[in-house]
Amino acid sequence: MTYPKIIAAKRIAVAVAAVCASLSTPAFAAADDLKSLMDLLLKKGVITQAEYNEHIKAAEDAAENREFKEKRIDADVAKANAYLLKNADAGQVMKNGIGIQSADGRNSIQLMGRLHMDYRGYSDGSVAAASDPFTDQLDIRRARLGVTGQIDKDWKYQIQGTYGMTSNGMSESATIVDVAYLDYAANPAAMVRFGKFKMPFSLEQLTSSNNIDFMERSFANQNEGEYVPAKETGVMLHGSPQDGTSYGLALSRGRGNKNSQYDGSDFIGRYTANVAKLMGRSDIVTHLGVGYSSGTVAAGTSYASARDETRGVNGFFSGNETVRAGSSRTRSNLEYALAYGPYKAQGEYFVINYGDTTAGSNAVKLNYNEVLWNITGESHNYSNSAGTFGWVKPSKKFSLADGGLGAWQVGIRLSELDGSDFTRAAGRTDKATGITYGLNWIVNDNVRFMLNYTETKFDTPVLVSTSGVAGSGVSIDKVKAIMLRSQISF
Repeated sequence: MTYPKIIAAKRIAVAVAAVCASLSTPAFAAADDLKSLMDLLLKKGVITQAEYNEHIKAAEDAAENREFKEKRIDADVAKANAYLLKNADAGQVMKNGIGIQSADGRNSIQLMGRLHMDYRGYSDGSVAAASDPFTDQLDIRRARLGVTGQIDKDWKYQIQGTYGMTSNGMSESATIVDVAYLDYAANPAAMVRFGKFKMPFSLEQLTSSNNIDFMERSFANQNEGEYVPAKETGVMLHGSPQDGTSYGLALSRGRGNKNSQYDGSDFIGRYTANVAKLMGRSDIVTHLGVGYSSGTVAAGTSYASARDETRGVNGFFSGNETVRAGSSRTRSNLEYALAYGPYKAQGEYFVINYGDTTAGSNAVKLNYNEVLWNITGESHNYSNSAGTFGWVKPSKKFSLADGGLGAWQVGIRLSELDGSDFTRAAGRTDKATGITYGLNWIVNDNVRFMLNYTETKFDTPVLVSTSGVAGSGVSIDKVKAIMLRSQISF
């Protein structure tokens, strides 16, 4: 063999080795390149026809296996993704609570509850302390448990009970149905609610007790159903016809199913608008609202239900006039709120007019104004469709491991009651002013601690018994208390 032929043979051998190695290499070039090389080797006589056929068949089998595997992987991934998307919410821990949801998302049930545990200590150490049976001890202010959810997407429901016993110091005197309603909510602009629920009146009342800025509401909302309609049985048309607006129109049975004080049916309505939202701004809340209620009340001095904001003195306001049976009662209010970043100002003005007392027509006027600052910078959570404020979500939940502080708030509220349109009864007052300072720590999405200092001043001294009922007992002109709450809700 001549020297050039030897060189050629070596080159062909190297090519053959490369081809053989390439058959097991994942990064080998396209099948057409392999066939061209094999054709050249066959033409040069380096390999036989049988070897040629064997290598070509092996390459085709390898390519077919790779294609099958790729298709199988693609199909499996697509199937897995479709399953995950379809069942994304099925049987999961739902937002801010525990619940289950059907695979199609049209049916759900979610557990809900709250536990508010309070401590109240009176700083003057006199009759005010003796007037409150829960002084210097733990008071289970609220203990509620229930469920909420939807049926076939368009039907919403909520059932919740509040639990209490007179023997264990809990505030509620009995276990009752707190809320139970069914909503037909196919159209968010016009929904219909049946059952027992909060009537559409007052920003402060409609704000959940889980989310109120201070431990107790102002004078107007201290006694449910009198100055402000609260949880009553009825039917309501409500909705949000435009983002930034809300309305509610209700027919209420009154307080008859809550206690022995039966009122006649009330027509109740509320309308709210976030003016900033209607003008295209979402960085600020400028809430304006109006409410109105018209109906009748039972006989007796039903307006004598004022209670101070520490819940220590009941009935500190009363007049000599009494309400006749079936007297008309109208309740109206104006409400505002301004929220920008961590700052919020809020207030309401109420007029409750009794049209048929023993002296003709008499009215009670109430108001409150408050300011709140989220020290840690969180914004206030406003619902444009409901016209209410909700839970403030901490920017960083409290955690020793991560260094999170939770959300911190400070606030102050001034509230007033003016019943001077009535003739003041003996041992009572016709005017009162309350001021509350608050410090709140929102630990996470479910836990909050509240510290309040509240002082109520009476325009004239009030007689208070050791049971906390005004009208007889020892004379006081103010009530001062420090209150602490630990709260869990879901």
